[in-house]
Amino acid sequence: MIKYLRLNQMVLDFTEVECIEWKRVDEEFSSDTEQYSLRFHLRSGKCFTRQVQQTQFKDIKGKYKEILKGEE
Repeated sequence: MIKYLRLNQMVLDFTEVECIEWKRVDEEFSSDTEQYSLRFHLRSGKCFTRQVQQTQFKDIKGKYKEILKGEE
C-alpha cells in the first residue's frame, strides 16, 4: 500500500490527511482536460492547496480510498 504522495513539490503522508476537499476549476480558455483544485486538511491543522488535472485527481482519490480502507 502506498502511503506517500508526491505532488507539485509537496510530499504528503496520506495517513496524516484528515480529509480532501476539491472543486472543479472553471477556466476562461478551453482545455483538453479538466482541472481541479484540491485542498488537503491534515490532522495537525495545516492545509495545503494544489491544482491538478483530471487524471491526477482520479489517482489521488483512488490512493486515498485505499488508505481509508486500510485504517478500518
